Amino acid sequence: MITKSFRMTAVAALLCGVSAVAVAAVAAGTYEGAAQGKLSTVKAAVTLNQDGRITDVKLDVSGETPELGGAAAKKMAPAIVEHQSTAVDGMSGATVSSEAIRKAVAAAIEKAGADPKKYDVKVAKTVGADENLTADIVVVGAGASGTAAAVTAAEAGAKVIVLEKGPAVGGAGKLASGLFAVESSMQKAKYKNNPELLSQLTKDQLFKQLMDYNHYLSSASITRRVIDESSSTVDWMNKHGAKLELIDWNPQQGQNPYPIRWRIYHRYVDNAGAFKNMYDAFGKLGGKLLLQTRAYDLTQDKDGNVTAVIAEKADGGKLTIKTSAVILASGGYGADQSLLPPKMKSFLFYGVDGETGDGLKMGEAIGAATINMDLVKQYPQGVETRPHHGLAATASSTDTMKKSGAIYVNRDGKRFVDENAGLGVLTDKTIEQPGSIAYIVMDDAAWKQYVAKSLEDKLVPSAESLNEWTKIVNNGHPVMAVSKSLEDAAKQMGIDPKGLEATVKHWNDMVKAGSDKDFSRRLTGGLAEGGTWRIVEQKVRYQTTLGGLKADGAMRILKKDGSAIPGLYGAGCVVGGANGADSMTAMMNSWAIVSGVVAAESAASYAK
Repeated sequence: MITKSFRMTAVAALLCGVSAVAVAAVAAGTYEGAAQGKLSTVKAAVTLNQDGRITDVKLDVSGETPELGGAAAKKMAPAIVEHQSTAVDGMSGATVSSEAIRKAVAAAIEKAGADPKKYDVKVAKTVGADENLTADIVVVGAGASGTAAAVTAAEAGAKVIVLEKGPAVGGAGKLASGLFAVESSMQKAKYKNNPELLSQLTKDQLFKQLMDYNHYLSSASITRRVIDESSSTVDWMNKHGAKLELIDWNPQQGQNPYPIRWRIYHRYVDNAGAFKNMYDAFGKLGGKLLLQTRAYDLTQDKDGNVTAVIAEKADGGKLTIKTSAVILASGGYGADQSLLPPKMKSFLFYGVDGETGDGLKMGEAIGAATINMDLVKQYPQGVETRPHHGLAATASSTDTMKKSGAIYVNRDGKRFVDENAGLGVLTDKTIEQPGSIAYIVMDDAAWKQYVAKSLEDKLVPSAESLNEWTKIVNNGHPVMAVSKSLEDAAKQMGIDPKGLEATVKHWNDMVKAGSDKDFSRRLTGGLAEGGTWRIVEQKVRYQTTLGGLKADGAMRILKKDGSAIPGLYGAGCVVGGANGADSMTAMMNSWAIVSGVVAAESAASYAK
């Protein structure tokens, strides 16, 4: 039941002037429908009169991101009533939430006894007027890299316009909780009484580890530039209100032997607040931000200099911005399967729907070279809440392993790894298992930890949302099985029940003996029988693409012959080659921000 406590979008529209729709008579009333959204179940309460006309739509999108799903609901609810159609435009950047709204409304219409197909009618669009603007620098994208680039360029005195196709700033940067920086003033102050530790936390040490970690497939010059600029970038971010802190605990136990991999982690005190403060600073510097404005083309003069950006405005009109320099910072291409290597089709995308390679395509269209297009950053512990898309449940699983006796098993019911290993190891080991899938097996105590961490990190809006996982079925098996019987839970998930029962007994025997002789895991308890068993799938997930346009150390975009395209720069995941075959924890957000700063410095110098 949709109640007043939910975040709802309600519209009661006048029926004059609405589109004509061939509908059948129904019993007048309010009917409810639901569909799986990006993060939660989207619910709709649709009121129809006896003629089958929609008179009111209420949407519960309380579990979706307010800036995306919430914005989509506010836009679509009145449009559905006005046009008597579920085929109204959704919100750019909120594709999944928008589609869930359409499906939820259609489900409500069907419950009323009407045919949803008769409401799936094309809506005529009114296109706005064309517009022309000028700027010194145009930044395409308002995520982490675009934000850093915009503020830096504005500080340099440039007239800057930022184009963001979504309804809000942040992009994939809002998925990050921090960034790395080495030899920062914060680090030196915090560890001033520990010279031995500080001697390990150096730029040279990090460069060696990063090159080894990404298998020497990254650009050495770019990697070095990012490391060298990281400390000053942290100070610069703090100056503009993006508050950061150094944490005293390691969020990933497998990194304990490598202090540089977590001691350099500067965490946001408030991620959303960081973006707000940065754009407040940008506005004070005279910068202009245009939301729901999708850049799609670049123009050049006869000498190959980039001279303008072409974009589509929110009203569909064409926007042309004449400029001296363009910084492509529109993110990666993880949401466009046609650009990904074939193996990724079996893994889960958990990123932002707007990551469709826009900047990549714009650069390639004018002759930019690409690099490492077959490389994608992968993580473990994904939960498939809708086909090919999932939630990043890593923190929930990792915290549960550290505080309980939960275990990972494969389809044979066998353990295959130290559950507290680093994310890279867990990813590789999961891929090696039958079907490239693992499962976390939990007793009541472990489940309590899993729920607590999921709510703390806002993985889901409520504990009830986790229970909804039992209703989501992928390839014949639910995302989660709940049962008093371990055998029954295993069968539901497609796990060999005898194999799992033997593994649990063996695990509990080792816990009683005080040693994990199989994988040397630090023991934190066994699995208690007699309660309720819960098993949750653990699939490989991805969001960050490691390939992209080729750039030099100044973030100038290069052509296939190695020369720079005059006036074109890149930052963040638009640029490939910075992280080789893999990226260290927090490296991608660091790369996005630092590369944005460097690109803006270069572009501002060029535009003068």
